[in-house]
Amino acid sequence: MIGIRIVGNLTVGEPNEDRGLITWLHCIVYESSGNDDDECEDDDETDIGSALVAIIHVGEAAHCNVSLLDALDAEGAEFEALYPVYFDEDWLKDEYDQGQGTDLFYIAELSIDDAYRKRNVDLAVVRRLCASFAAGCELVVMPYASEDEAKHWSMLGFVVSTEGQASGLMHLQQALRGPRVVDVAGNGRFRVLPNVEPERLRKMN
Repeated sequence: MIGIRIVGNLTVGEPNEDRGLITWLHCIVYESSGNDDDECEDDDETDIGSALVAIIHVGEAAHCNVSLLDALDAEGAEFEALYPVYFDEDWLKDEYDQGQGTDLFYIAELSIDDAYRKRNVDLAVVRRLCASFAAGCELVVMPYASEDEAKHWSMLGFVVSTEGQASGLMHLQQALRGPRVVDVAGNGRFRVLPNVEPERLRKMN
């Protein structure tokens, strides 16, 4: 079984430009000798990767009348660079605002051992994080470092946001029905499947 352990950090109280508008989640990806139905705590676990993700609370910033630009700027240059691409007047640009949610989910870092990347575990991890922690987010955003990397993530529905650049940012529109990432044989090897009705999916397989 492939699993993810999550450690987060929240501040108590209303947010301001310096804290409370960005929630960090530290994720450890592991493989366990158990299975999904086994609750034994003695299963051997091997860490196979990690991810560092952040939820940017756009709606909360607006509700508390806090400058989103200032909050991103306070977090550092990496977050400040998100603003001109995705935001205008402290809200998502019209082309990204589809009514799915008010927040933005940012995948800052993702590292999966090469042997597991070949089994599409990286795609499965991102798909699960999107479904579990980005359900109330309008966009999922991640950086890409090459055209090949952008093409890899396009299998999940990610689209390049910074067109014409060899590296930059890409986004996934949460309002759209994305593909599934499924361990069909139950052996830890994942396939990307169209997100279609079960009857049609059976015919495709």
